[in-house]
Amino acid sequence: MNMTTFTRCAQGILKGNLDDGVHTFFDIPYASDAGRFRAAVAAPAWDGERDCTRPGPIFPQLPSRLDFVMGPTCRGAEMSEDAFRVNVFTPTLSGKLPVIFWIHGGGFLTGGGALQCYFGDELARTGRAVVVTVNYRLGLLGNLYMKGLSPGNLAVRDLEMALRWVKSNIANFGGDPDSIVLAGQSAGAWFTQLLAAMESTSGLVKAGIMLSYPGVLPLEPDAAQTLAGQFCQMAEIDPSGEALLTMPVERILELQSAMLRAQSVYAEVPVLFRSVCDADVPANPGAQAKDRFAGKPLMIGWTREESGSFFASNAALLEATEEQALNKYIDEFGESGKQRYERALKRRIDGRPYTALVDLGSDKLIRLPSVEFAKKMQAAGSSVFAYQFDYPSPQDAVGACHCFELPFLFGNFEKWVEAPMLDGLDMTAARGLSTRIQEYVLNFVESGNPNGDDLPCWPTFDSTQRLTMHFADLIHVATSDAESEA
Repeated sequence: MNMTTFTRCAQGILKGNLDDGVHTFFDIPYASDAGRFRAAVAAPAWDGERDCTRPGPIFPQLPSRLDFVMGPTCRGAEMSEDAFRVNVFTPTLSGKLPVIFWIHGGGFLTGGGALQCYFGDELARTGRAVVVTVNYRLGLLGNLYMKGLSPGNLAVRDLEMALRWVKSNIANFGGDPDSIVLAGQSAGAWFTQLLAAMESTSGLVKAGIMLSYPGVLPLEPDAAQTLAGQFCQMAEIDPSGEALLTMPVERILELQSAMLRAQSVYAEVPVLFRSVCDADVPANPGAQAKDRFAGKPLMIGWTREESGSFFASNAALLEATEEQALNKYIDEFGESGKQRYERALKRRIDGRPYTALVDLGSDKLIRLPSVEFAKKMQAAGSSVFAYQFDYPSPQDAVGACHCFELPFLFGNFEKWVEAPMLDGLDMTAARGLSTRIQEYVLNFVESGNPNGDDLPCWPTFDSTQRLTMHFADLIHVATSDAESEA
């Protein structure tokens, strides 16, 4: 039965929901809008009680390019340029539990902590952790760098403000402010690494969890300025960009999509507006995290067919010819391209040009950068636990695809409405696997080590053996990662 629950934060009293042992507080302001392309400011206090019983707005966005697998995750969601909110899911208001600070993915363009697919109530219901989900500005509105108009890195500043708010207030929600674990998937994993690398935030957290980390670097200021100029040209506005201050948000989103399509490359996943190198954001966050996050535990992993989520909806890739796939390998590897392509085909029983392209894209964007970062952190003295999620979706041609592990982590399959990747899933097996994954994650959140007496051993990653846990069906097998480079 749903009941009312109350707590307070620095700004005032919050009214939330208490349902089956979990206190949920939605739509809590961690900051306030100061205008487009400006840093957010502190959220004001309020009189009386703030109603935090329903999800609030998310930042403006169009449907995700991954609706093809995830379903219409943002359909019906309220959107606003003032969506500086966190949501808290906790089993107790008086405990001192570790805190999972969850940063959603979405290619820097979509997503939101208020979306029900990221609800942390099932994780909180274990009684072992407080889960916080966060919104941050997206796309051009969160990442535009343009001299005289936008300083860039607004999304980074948003996340830093949210993290500081959690540090200051989470004790009132039963959380331990000295036991915050950064966690995120895709772009959220990228920001997890960045916050671990930045001097202003690395000391606020005790560990990191990175799911499907995309190995792209922050833009150099000149490159970001050029990108902004291209956007202005496409929008047919003055190159100063001043018109962007008042341009309807719907038009900005429309142009973003057009620009993304224009930048697409065969068998690649394009990334547009993102963070920019400055005094706080390092040019190579992985190298900086090796120094600033040294010794802190890291869980990092990938799905076996990351690119399946992006490629399976593209007939030109599904029906790729041998010549097209081979040429992509040769473009990538030069003289060794043919040999690597043939090896990719032989790795699979159903090896064909499409699967070779999926493997190449998955390795290039996510798996190999993740392995490299794991090696860096292990060398820096961190306990690193690496995994590969092998459980395939029933959806045709996507495999164990990007985002498919998320409902297993959150244990909230019913919150993924109309998700094609879950259609036809064996729910008994899926829930069993989800329970095991949650046990590993919660053990890690509590102690920095996922292992427990009743679980198969998950060995630490090291630079020689590179032992990786494989999550497949209900079997957990630790194997040596051969780190094939194709």
